[in-house]
Order: sequence, then structure tokens, then C-alpha cells
Amino acid sequence: MGPRAGVRGSFVRRYREFLLQPGTLFAAASGLLLLAATIHQPDGLLSHPDSAGARTPLYLAAALIGSLYIWWSAIHGLRQGDFTADVPVSVATAAAIAIGQYSAAAVVAVLLLLGGMLESFVAARAGKALVALARLLPDRVTVRRNGHDIVVPLAQVRVHDLLLIRPGERIAVDGEVISGTAAVNQAAITGESLPVEKRPGDAMFAGSLNQAGALEVRATRVGEDTTLGQIRRMIEAAQTQKSPVERLLDRYARLYTPAALLLGALLWWWSGDVLRAITMLIVFCPCVLVLATPTALVAAIGNAALRGSLVKKGATIEALAQVDTVAFDKTGTLTLGEPRLIEALPLNGLAEADLLRLAAVAEKFSEHPLGRAVVRAAEERRLSIPDPEEFQALAGLGVRARIEGRQVLLGRASWLAEQGTAINHELEACAAERAAPGRSVLLLAAAPPDVVGIGTGLLVLEDALRPEAKAAVARLTQLGLRTVLVTGDHRTTAERIAAEVGIREVHADVLPQQKVEILKHLQAKGCRVAFVGDGVNDGPALTTADVGVAMGLAGTDVAIETADIALLSDDLSRLPHLIALSRQAIGAIRQNLIFSLGVLVAAVGLTIPGILNPVTGALLHELSSIPVIANSARLIGARERQ
Repeated sequence: MGPRAGVRGSFVRRYREFLLQPGTLFAAASGLLLLAATIHQPDGLLSHPDSAGARTPLYLAAALIGSLYIWWSAIHGLRQGDFTADVPVSVATAAAIAIGQYSAAAVVAVLLLLGGMLESFVAARAGKALVALARLLPDRVTVRRNGHDIVVPLAQVRVHDLLLIRPGERIAVDGEVISGTAAVNQAAITGESLPVEKRPGDAMFAGSLNQAGALEVRATRVGEDTTLGQIRRMIEAAQTQKSPVERLLDRYARLYTPAALLLGALLWWWSGDVLRAITMLIVFCPCVLVLATPTALVAAIGNAALRGSLVKKGATIEALAQVDTVAFDKTGTLTLGEPRLIEALPLNGLAEADLLRLAAVAEKFSEHPLGRAVVRAAEERRLSIPDPEEFQALAGLGVRARIEGRQVLLGRASWLAEQGTAINHELEACAAERAAPGRSVLLLAAAPPDVVGIGTGLLVLEDALRPEAKAAVARLTQLGLRTVLVTGDHRTTAERIAAEVGIREVHADVLPQQKVEILKHLQAKGCRVAFVGDGVNDGPALTTADVGVAMGLAGTDVAIETADIALLSDDLSRLPHLIALSRQAIGAIRQNLIFSLGVLVAAVGLTIPGILNPVTGALLHELSSIPVIANSARLIGARERQ
């Protein structure tokens, strides 16, 4: 059985469990008996509850069956030391039965059980999003093994398998195109509306649709390790984790039971009317208050997912709404993160091909975008790139490698100088001349072991600015946010990029640990900071920030795992929408809480003089959740106001 069948089976099991759970069965049995009693003796509901019609055995049976499950739940909670809302409701239904209010007890029990059924049904429906993800995967795929094309279940596909993807088929794994050209729709993963042309060497993502062309794809990730699998895990985690407001309301809910019992007892003592006390136990319930927050957060998370942004937990929405400062990394964030080599300048008698080959071997195991660009340039020129004998990547500085017995340093000029590399005026002048917005200049030094190196060349790489970066920064400014650029690149380049996109505050030539210090300094001044980055060296900063935002598909695994939000579409324009959406969500939560508290106060006020009885109180209690859910649901379709 493949992952798709497994998730679908899990979804079916949720519904089966919902239909067969005791609460559903007791609600159905009690409801049928209440219906039968109403048909047999309609005046039991329509007349005064003290009438003989309200005391028929059918009403008593409906009340007992409905109340039994509520009583059992209350006792179970008390054994666990948890004073749930079932305790005062149990007291209310038991008291109603004891004084002969069978029809009222039956209606209250059925209404409250139906409310519980609704919550369980919503929980079961929550699994539908996971089924939608599972439908993006085929159950069986074509794999080439030992020269033969065979069809196997998806669960049998392994890393390094070669998959054949025909037109109209979905990609089942994350992988790399080995041969073929095709138009691939990645909308389900990235939110991009237009197909993307894929060629050999391009990355593929599980869940994408091959619209035209045939491809051979080498699997690099399968099953739960794929991008789609990570999305699924994060959605499951987001559904279970509680936000600070939810935890606060949960603490309030635990105080509810003794407060409800005390109010009911005081009202009975003051009025002498047990029905008023019973009604108080029913209406003084935090259920609608508890719904106020999670419904809005889930709707906001769903809205973000529909637009290519993955929010990992509800608490992130609350934190993002309070953000007043956004700090950006440069490479791969404000720029496309796909630098290309535009010049290789050898010095001291080194040939250009040798310079590029040494640099590519040194960067072969690097995950940095600049390193990958150097390797790609060497591959395009068909240069030999053997493995380095030793390799060390120093975040924010460069790489150190041993190649054919020589020590090779490649990175920032300041770092090479710290290592004792001799950098002459000619090399410094060449580097200064080539500094420009979007460009990075790397210096290379090579020397025999234990000998101080001499600068032997430089590489110039260019990375284009993201087309949406300027508009995104402008929109953030309109939202009242302060924007900051924090990068390890040269100050000249950083300041030019910042000026081009509209960022005034720049921190350049910083190491990864210095990025963390800058963010902590901002936080110490009272700023709520969001950091946007994509690289391995951004992991600490993403963790330190109040909200970490990773450029999803362009970002590294470390960045995506440590961030609170992943922009799967790699589109910076999603960030202003997310911040505006989070503010709308917090506004909806406030509205829900005000409405819920208003209903609670009104219900208590109407109960004290006896205007509400147990039946009308239960109806008010259950119906008041509808406006809360409707108010939260509008967030699903919310669009950013321009």
C-alpha cells in the first residue's frame, strides 16, 4: 500500500471512528428517543415542563441515555484530575431528571451531544487537507532497473532510482532531471500558476504534474522525506500545537467548572428556583470562547497554504501580527540565489581553466549558492572536478580545501588576509573595480602545504535582484514596518542592493553569529523581529528571530527546518500578505472573544431573572458558535488590500 492509499485510509478511519465513537452513538440513540417522545406526546416540549406530557417514559429514556455519556465523561475527567465542562452539565441534567424535568433534560443532553459531535466532525474533516496532498501522488510509478522498465508501487521506490515520467503523470519523488525536457506544473507545491520548463539538472518536486514532454528523473528524496512529505508533517503539527491565546483560554476553562457550580448554587440559594440554577450551569460554559482562537488561526494557516506559504503553527500567526521589523539576508532572499560566473581572472601565471578547476574542486561539497555556481560553470566547460582530499566550509567566510597536495583557500578577501594570504595591490584593485550591485567577488589562493598562499586569481559572480523585491519592501513600509538588510557581503554591494530595493538600514560584512547579535540587539530595544533568509548560515538567525521566514524551494534544508514559515513559491510578495493576514486573524480573534463574552454575559443576565430555561439556554449556547465560526471562515478567502 502506497503513501496515498495510507493517508486516504487514515482519513476513512477518522470518519469511521467519528461515526462509531460513544458520543455519536449516544447522541443518535437519545435523539431518536426524543423524536419519538415528541411525536407521541408533542405537548411535552410545547407545554410547561411540569406537565404530565413532559414526564413520559420516552422523555425519561431519552434524558437518561443522553446524560449517561455526559456523566461518564465527567467522571472520567474527575479521575484524571480534570474539571471539564461536562461536570456542571452533568449536575444540570441529573438535577433536571431528579425534579421530573425529563423533556428539558433530554433536550439539553441531545443539544450538548450534538455540539460535541460537531467538534468531532470538524476534527475528522481536518484530515481532508492531508487527503488532498495524498492525491498529488500516484499509487504506482515506472522505474528503470537493470535496463528494464517496470511498474512498482510507490512505497518500493528508493533513493537513486531512475523514474520515467510521461506526459500527464504526476511526479512521485523529489529528484533531478537526468534527460528530457518538459513543461511541469508545480502549482500544488509552489503556488506558481504557469508551468515551468524543466531540463537536465533541474530539480523536481513530488506532487508536480508533467503537462508535456517525457522525463527521466533520478530520485533524491522519497516518501516522507520529500518536500510534499515535509509539508504534510508540518500541517499535522500545526493542527495539534496550541498558540499562547489558546493556552490562556484553556487555563480559563479549567477555572470554569468551580465557578459554574458556585454561580448555580448561589442562584438557587438566592431565587429558590432549581431550574434557574440548572440553566446557569448550562449557559455558563467556555465552549464558544475556546472556539474563538483556533478557528481563526486554522483559517489563516489555510489561506497562507493556498497562496504558497507554509505556516508551521498557530502561534506563528500571533507572533507575526506583532512584528514591527523585518530583517533580510541578501543572497537568495533579495536576490534570486542563482548566481552565475561572469568572469574568472587568473594572476601570477595561472591559466584561467586551472583557476576555475581549482575553485570548482574546492567548492564541490559546498551548499552555498556561490559555490554551486562555481561548480556549475566548471561543468559547463567540461572541466574535470575530482573530490578534494580535504574540505572545510567556514560559514560566511569561504572554504578551505586540500587539492593535489596544495592548500586552497577561496572566499572573502578579508578572510584570506587573516589566513596570511599575500594580496597585492593589483588583486585589490581588480576586486574593487568589479564590485557592483548583485555581484560577489571571491579570491582564490593556492600554495603547497604549510606555506602561506599567494592570491592567484579572483572569480566574479552575479546574482540578479528578485523582480518582486522592491515592491515587497515598499508594501512592508506601507504596513508600518522597519526593514533592515543583514548580510555577509561587502558593504559596497550591500548598500547598493539596499538602495535599489528601498532599505535604509544596512549591516554588511557580518558573520552568522554576528547576525544573531544584531537581531538580539534589535529585540533588546523592544523590536519584534522577523528574519527572512535561505542559507545554511541563516539557521541561527532564523531561530533567534521572533518569526523566522525561509525562502522555501530556494532555501536549504537547515533554513526550512529552523524557520517558522516557508515561502514555498520563493515569492517575497507573499510576506506582506502574510503580515496583513496575521493582523486580520488577530482582529478576528478579538471580535470572536468579544462576541463570546457578550453572549456569555447576556445569557447569565437572562438566566438570573428566569427569562431563559434549560432548553432555551442550551439552544443559545449551541447557536452562538455559528457566528464565531463564520467570522473565522472569512479569513480563508482574505486577500491583501493594496
